[in-house]
Amino acid sequence: MCRHNLTLLLILCCCGKVLSALDADTFPAETAPINDTVNNHTDEQRLLYHIMRHYDKNVRPVHAAASTVSVRLRITLTHIFDLDERNQVLTTMIWLNQEWQDELLTWNPADFSGLRALIIPCQSIWLPDIVLFNNADDYNKGYMQSRAMLHHDGKVYWPPPTKMRSTCKVDVRYFPFDTQECLLKFGSGSYDGLQMNVLMMNQTGELVDLKHYVKNGEWELQSISVERTTNFYDSFPTAFPHVTFKLVIRRKVLYYVYNVIFPTVMMSVMTLLVFVLPPDSGEKIALGIIELLAFSVSILKIAEKLPETSDSVSLIDIYLTFVTAMASLSVMMTVVVITVDWRQPERYPVPEWVKRVFLGKVAHFICIKTDHNSYRRKESYGFVPDEPRPLQSAGSPRCSPNEWRQVAQVMDRCFFLSFSVATAVATIVLLVILPMLNDKRAAHPIENTL
Repeated sequence: MCRHNLTLLLILCCCGKVLSALDADTFPAETAPINDTVNNHTDEQRLLYHIMRHYDKNVRPVHAAASTVSVRLRITLTHIFDLDERNQVLTTMIWLNQEWQDELLTWNPADFSGLRALIIPCQSIWLPDIVLFNNADDYNKGYMQSRAMLHHDGKVYWPPPTKMRSTCKVDVRYFPFDTQECLLKFGSGSYDGLQMNVLMMNQTGELVDLKHYVKNGEWELQSISVERTTNFYDSFPTAFPHVTFKLVIRRKVLYYVYNVIFPTVMMSVMTLLVFVLPPDSGEKIALGIIELLAFSVSILKIAEKLPETSDSVSLIDIYLTFVTAMASLSVMMTVVVITVDWRQPERYPVPEWVKRVFLGKVAHFICIKTDHNSYRRKESYGFVPDEPRPLQSAGSPRCSPNEWRQVAQVMDRCFFLSFSVATAVATIVLLVILPMLNDKRAAHPIENTL
């Protein structure tokens, strides 16, 4: 029995020595001086142990509870991925540079071989809970866990890169000549202004770094401005500070000019050709219906890109609706012209007022020669036509076999001129003048030059 107890005692003593050796090798004794270099500990290892042995990352890094942690923000914009007009979401790639003073992370560089800065994992220290208030993505994703840089005086610099998806109110009134203003609103998710103050970081006069910006193929960055505001919320007596970055981006219109505007204008011009074809041509109505279908397809394609909103209607939608209405009206007018052309003068003589209006004044005004004008001109000069005339029954009005066709031709010419003027005015106003006025109205000063 005694032999068993002695064996157990020896085993326990050996285990105790092994655990003591492992503990001494892993964690240096707190009583050891900070300049101790035994056990091959590097300067960074000793410094990390020195600043972290009593550090608690769950509380604000200040000695006095009444002190405020000032966090300075600055963004490095590297790319604008996309602006989803339908869902009204802006996707950008930025580096959210954050800087603050940590009173608990200070040291004397002379005690650590002149080491003045240390880069450590950000999970080891207190981090400000800066969130994007107009976030369109999941809040649980957070920032990339990049490393933070500590300075000997307590300054902490943490620039996590992140892909931001923010909400952006899209105004489609001037699409595709539009300019959009999108906001990135940052602030603390839990601390008020007395506990954590959010400020703008100003380095070398630049609040936004654009040195590494890669241009987008669809959007041109016009300007970026920064504004600091304070907001009050219900049930909170103190203010919450925010820093808002406003991005002004303008759509590059060249793609839409070649793929939307130019084909639409060409189709509207082709609509006028309906009135150029002869009145007895069977393709007049077919051409008008084909144009109507083409405009309908164009409207559907543009509607797929724009947001489903009733707040405003885009210029290109108004223009397409107008030319579609003109195409529909041209089909109806073509039916009228064909009906007039097919009327038989033997059964339906041309009334005198129609001759005076269409074959007289209107034909003269739009420079069309008619038999009625020629006869009136000869009568005015005192000439009487010598050619024989067809026999007519007593009391029947004198009517040329092609007078109804001449009326149809005059109507065609009138419709052609009217539709041409209306189409030209709509094209110039909607696609030239209004976009130019919008460019002048939406002019912004460039706070950051690319």
